[in-house]
Amino acid sequence: MTAIELETDISPLTDALMAENSDQILTAAQKVLEKGENPEVLLGRVGLAAAKGDSDGHVVITLAAAAMLSRLLHTIPQPLEGEMAQHKRALPLFVHALLSAAPAVRVGNTMQPELPDPFYPSDLPEGKTVNDLMHDAIYGNDLVMTERLLLGLYGTGADYCTMQVRTYDGISTTFQNAGHPLMFATRGFQLLDAVEWGNRAPTILHWLAPHLPLQPSAQEPDWVKAVRSFASDPAHDMTSIRKRIAAPKNENALPLRSLIQSAADTTQVCQGVYDAVMNGGASPRATGSVIALAAADVMRNVDDGERDSFIRAAHGLLFASAVRLVFQRVQDVEVLALLFTSAAYVNALQKEVSAQGAKQAAAPTASRSALVGGGLIAVAQLEALSAQLKAQDLARAVATARQYLRLGHDVQALVATIALAAARNDAAADQGHTLQIVQAAAEEYMAWPTTFAQTDSEAFLRVALRAAAFGKRSSVTEHL
Repeated sequence: MTAIELETDISPLTDALMAENSDQILTAAQKVLEKGENPEVLLGRVGLAAAKGDSDGHVVITLAAAAMLSRLLHTIPQPLEGEMAQHKRALPLFVHALLSAAPAVRVGNTMQPELPDPFYPSDLPEGKTVNDLMHDAIYGNDLVMTERLLLGLYGTGADYCTMQVRTYDGISTTFQNAGHPLMFATRGFQLLDAVEWGNRAPTILHWLAPHLPLQPSAQEPDWVKAVRSFASDPAHDMTSIRKRIAAPKNENALPLRSLIQSAADTTQVCQGVYDAVMNGGASPRATGSVIALAAADVMRNVDDGERDSFIRAAHGLLFASAVRLVFQRVQDVEVLALLFTSAAYVNALQKEVSAQGAKQAAAPTASRSALVGGGLIAVAQLEALSAQLKAQDLARAVATARQYLRLGHDVQALVATIALAAARNDAAADQGHTLQIVQAAAEEYMAWPTTFAQTDSEAFLRVALRAAAFGKRSSVTEHL
């Protein structure tokens, strides 16, 4: 099916995006979806076009978030009254992402990216590896060499995991721009998943490469220097995990949650990660999940009315979620240092939020509306949840979501409903962060390890609901 959509003519949609006319974009979006095309693939194709003009990086990862979330829309049951065609269901999320992409598509249409000559592994100096040169390029702020190395791997026919590992490893103990380089990498690669890698990979590699090198103006925080020192110490080598044959003891990662939220310094946090994985036997993926939950906890200290602060604090979750996703996609020990960086960042963010005197957001108890919870039927509850989020009635939205899950209804349909509510917000107003936060929180909630069933992970769900409820509304998508 993907191959069919990749051949679909989307020039009318592209023309509307280049015109940056919301009415034209809405009309073109309706027409292409009415043909039954897959919105995930279409958004991936738009992402490839936008990447050429997206120097900031947020447009591509917003499109990636919309593409991944659109996969879940088919799980929403038909409404209680009448029927909803699938293309109409997808329209708000689809248009939300397109509106954010229009300026980048227009700019990209005027550009002809020039790719540098690939640097193939066969050209390596004696005694050097691609990994060595990638580290030198990133720490030396050598954009051209960074891209040449990635294109060289692509040119040899290396599998997509190899390109990802070299990227992740190169930036595993760097930190700049609130962690966006790693977010761009993981989500950019997700966008490629939507359209199949093949000959489309160079476009994303060219878009990604400028964000990877460590820029002199980045002013890395002191804590990442402590991470780098800890990770480079031979006493903290983690390569022996390759020989582990015992079943993971993931419960040994749970103490990290309280450690990260404490006044512990960076070295102590890194030691906690090391102990959980190497001494405790927890899997890297489960450890990443615990760090992500600690990041969601940090957001409880930010009031819903402080949207900028909410989004800033959410970067801990966005980064931690990206790290956990790395271990879902690849298993190489070279990227294990990302766990140190992730835990240290969330710990630093926790201290920053606390130092700002933020008060813990109270659990919602009051209602702003008289909207009921929808009864016991799944579709009724989802319709009630959508209305509650539109009315910014967080108290009832949380209660409805809890009841929905207690009754054993499909969590994917719940996430899809929250995503559609988030699509009412203006992506351009917050660089697409609302949708990115919903994606990250939802992915972490759905990926929460079954071995942690006794540990409440509702913090992820609450983050997603808050992100969807309190953003600035879009005049185009709010009423779709």
